[in-house]
Amino acid sequence: MKFSRRINFWPVAWLGLGAALLGGGCKDFLVAKHKVIVDAISAPGAPKPAGQSYRLVAKKSVVAASQVKLPVVKACLDAALVHQGLYEAPANVPSDIFIEINYGMDAASKIDPASREGFLELSARANHNRTLEPSNGEEVWNVRTAIAGLAGPLESAMPLLAAVGVSYAGMDTHAEAAVMVPENEPAVIDVRETAIKALSGKTADTKK
Repeated sequence: MKFSRRINFWPVAWLGLGAALLGGGCKDFLVAKHKVIVDAISAPGAPKPAGQSYRLVAKKSVVAASQVKLPVVKACLDAALVHQGLYEAPANVPSDIFIEINYGMDAASKIDPASREGFLELSARANHNRTLEPSNGEEVWNVRTAIAGLAGPLESAMPLLAAVGVSYAGMDTHAEAAVMVPENEPAVIDVRETAIKALSGKTADTKK
């Protein structure tokens, strides 16, 4: 009889534990999470970027050496920046800041996929001279986001890297920090869907 009671106890105990976890708001433990490494710095006294206009600038050396499609990177960054309250400066209108883009794959070993690190780095510089072309203004903030073990193309991770990176704009992590981002994170989903719509619209315009 004691043995039978022990058999009956475990299902009840586990079900009770599951109900407690789910009822306590811990449903996310069933959702896959991505580990993102974030390293952010900000100039002392630099204003929060929300409400500022921006213009994206990609390093020519990076674009030439990378097989990543720049329109995909831009679409994801535009979506992430707008989500955080920034807006792209209209043509022929000086922007408040220039944001230089650097991205790519760092591979310590071509044999081990776990060593393949996809990264996105954003460097914002003030445009005090109100020029249309990038200037050498002081850097106001810099954010680098990266994920290791990327098996697919870097484009597939760009919504995640852009959403996390832009959310740390103007902040200082003081050191590299690991952030666990749920697969169903609303900000990442919003960036992905907005970028897809923007890219689909450009494709449709090209076909006309």
